[in-house]
Amino acid sequence: MSERTDDVETQNEDETEHEERVYSPDGGVVASTPAASTPTEAVQQPTIGKDPSQEELEPRTKRARNEEMDVSLLQKGGIYEVQSESGNIYEVDIASKTCTCPDFTKQNPSGGCKHVRRADLEIRSGNVPRPDGRLPETMDMVEQLAAEIRELDQEIEEREERRRELEATALVIEEFTIQ
Repeated sequence: MSERTDDVETQNEDETEHEERVYSPDGGVVASTPAASTPTEAVQQPTIGKDPSQEELEPRTKRARNEEMDVSLLQKGGIYEVQSESGNIYEVDIASKTCTCPDFTKQNPSGGCKHVRRADLEIRSGNVPRPDGRLPETMDMVEQLAAEIRELDQEIEEREERRRELEATALVIEEFTIQ
């Protein structure tokens, strides 16, 4: 099963807004972003891990990667608490890419502040629960690796058997050519 994306219409006091929601296979919301009316209006959000050469030019991304920060899921739906190196605690909404820090509230940097970027990095690397509250799927990965190991073991056994057969055939051929 894969993620699915829906265009959701919400009513505010005096206007209708559209947002695009991405759902995990179990139905939890993974991300929510304002939907553009045409593809050319879509805003591309830089994410950590896509193009390191361009990211390294961005100081906020460098700080997100290098500074000591603790990230934890505060609320399902993508609300994370990020304790920065300075000891300050900020609330990051990963779905809307917002943060309560002064940099975000005053500057609103493209791609988010270092706290948004760090939360994104921690989610993608599986260090914190996903926005839908589920823990990173390490057991599935362990099971997948174990299955691959079993397949390799089987392949080794088959190749060893084939080697024994070929060696036996070579001995028979050798006996007939020597005589």
